[in-house]
Amino acid sequence: MRYEKGSIGLNRKKDKAILHFVADSRYVTRWQLNSFALLDYYEVNRRVFNWRLQRLVETGLLRKQMVPFLDGEALHSITRPGVEALEQLGVYYLGGNFERDKDAREFQIPHSLELNSIRLTLMATGKLLRWIPEVFIRVLNMSPPNAYAKVYDGIARVSLDGVSIEFAIEYERTLKSQPKYEKIREAIESEERLNAFLYLVPAYHLLWSLMSEFRGTKRLVYFGLIDEFKEKNFSAPVWTPTYNKSSLQDVLIKVAALARKLS
Repeated sequence: MRYEKGSIGLNRKKDKAILHFVADSRYVTRWQLNSFALLDYYEVNRRVFNWRLQRLVETGLLRKQMVPFLDGEALHSITRPGVEALEQLGVYYLGGNFERDKDAREFQIPHSLELNSIRLTLMATGKLLRWIPEVFIRVLNMSPPNAYAKVYDGIARVSLDGVSIEFAIEYERTLKSQPKYEKIREAIESEERLNAFLYLVPAYHLLWSLMSEFRGTKRLVYFGLIDEFKEKNFSAPVWTPTYNKSSLQDVLIKVAALARKLS
């Protein structure tokens, strides 16, 4: 069914929350969406949640598709009408974040889904204060006064021991070329808005290779395994480029102390 303005009465809290999360995510599974709904305390009734999601699909605000590697799990993405509906609800993406009806395999679906998992892991701790997704960082970077040095996969603000700490998150599924890492390192070392950077990877060989690319940096860049992060969250071990190991919580608290000292 094609969506026309005025043909659906959107709930300004619950429908908006679903559309917003999908737009932030680019791609999201039904399970992830339901987890978000439960963690955000806006829809605890599974039957009502399923009805709400199906309604957004049938009116063309969300696109539902099946991809082979998800073993029957439905994948959702936002459409142009969905972005327009979000704008009517006060959330603006400048028209650039919608599914363009291309084959989903052309996009980095696994990357998007893992970023969703990272965000949901932080939400489940109850310590996530704010999440800025990659798609919105791109919007911010259109304005030089608000721009970050690069487009990060996400920026998290968390509260630990009563202290607010903000850091960039990058999920690296595969290694890039050395020239690309040189540019990334230059960007991170020139960053003025953030003091800490966390790289999460799926395997040890990626971890060690990535650490070597940042050896000698003076910025606070940390590296960890994504499965350990999802299991242990802030207790997960992370490494510096010089192979020093600590928990994520410990290094973030040190980052906050350093920020206070420099301010």
